[in-house]
Amino acid sequence: MKAMILAAGFGTRLWPLTIGRTKPAIPFLNRPLIAWTIEYLRRHGIDDLIINLHHEPESVRDQIGA
Repeated sequence: MKAMILAAGFGTRLWPLTIGRTKPAIPFLNRPLIAWTIEYLRRHGIDDLIINLHHEPESVRDQIGA
């Protein structure tokens, strides 16, 4: 099964936490937010993920090792 994670926003409402990184890269309980989403999807049978990135995509790629 496939899923798409929308992670392309600027994160303006979470400023200053989003200076130099995007919302999905913000740490929560010692893990980036996107890691929690990916884990949840994998647990529920999602084996093909597409992540829509736009603003500072490297901050998310660094967190997920892509």
